[in-house]
Amino acid sequence: MSEDFEGESVQQFQRLMGPEAVDAAAAIGYVVIVGALFYFVGLSGFLRTLLVLPVLLLLPGYALVSVAFPARPDRSETAILDERSGIGLLDTGSPGWYERLALSVAMSIMLLPLFALVLATTRWNFSTPAVLVSVGGFTIIMMIGAIARRATIPADKRFRYPGIAGVESLSELIPEDSPIDGVLNIVLLMTIVLALGTVAYGLAAPQPDQSTTEVQLLTENDDGELVTAGYPETIPADESAEMTVAVTNDDDEPSTYTVVIEAQQVEETGDELEILDETEIAQLQLSADPGERAVQEHTISPPMTGENIRLNYYLYEGDPPEDPGPETADDHLWITVESV
Repeated sequence: MSEDFEGESVQQFQRLMGPEAVDAAAAIGYVVIVGALFYFVGLSGFLRTLLVLPVLLLLPGYALVSVAFPARPDRSETAILDERSGIGLLDTGSPGWYERLALSVAMSIMLLPLFALVLATTRWNFSTPAVLVSVGGFTIIMMIGAIARRATIPADKRFRYPGIAGVESLSELIPEDSPIDGVLNIVLLMTIVLALGTVAYGLAAPQPDQSTTEVQLLTENDDGELVTAGYPETIPADESAEMTVAVTNDDDEPSTYTVVIEAQQVEETGDELEILDETEIAQLQLSADPGERAVQEHTISPPMTGENIRLNYYLYEGDPPEDPGPETADDHLWITVESV
């Protein structure tokens, strides 16, 4: 009894992992290899874009289409359809090879905003590792589901990668008896290549440095929670105030930041702001992992008295320049404190 069960299980596994699973195995293997390279080796520049692009803009949609359409077009319906390369979704209810590619790109583009909405509610946000894990996991699960669905239909009706099915891809792309279909197929293929190329260029082209890492000034409310409100409006000259600086790391790697605290006495002259005096108070070092917030308490005691005293917080990744200012800071905030 046990041997019969084991034999049946082996046959079922062979049926699942037959020629119909070649595309699924290739997709899953590609996702795993890219994930391993990204995690263990570290990818950057054009190579990173080139390898990650299919994971984002092709494979998620292909996996979803594979689950939705486990069968290949039925070429035996009529003699006319058997001679046409246009056999596909409109003719038989199942997309042909080139239609699958087009649908895969379209569905991948539609899925990415959904992943972004879900990730935006998590602690990892829309970081590169989080995107790769979620999209890659989705692709693997869907491809396993596609293999299972194909196993439920007769072997001669299951979808197979054209090279495995013995289909002459070029003859299907440009059929002799239907030049119009051939032109449409070429236009469709060129559209897919153009879409992928455009996105690849957008990802690989140099972009201006834009840091989403931000600095916040927090105070403790009556419930003991840190909030971005309740700053002291006045600090007596001989007293001080306890404040808390917070830095949120929105980059993909752990980073160390420097917050330069500077006191200024300013005077507004029309639309211009004149700095009468400025003194650096302190420099704070904070380290944060990707998606994490680092906080550090500090004591503020303005080194100058008078009106229009402003406290500036300049955020820098790494070491700050010799002359910190809003023009060079990665992020900048300030509060006005009237010292009395």
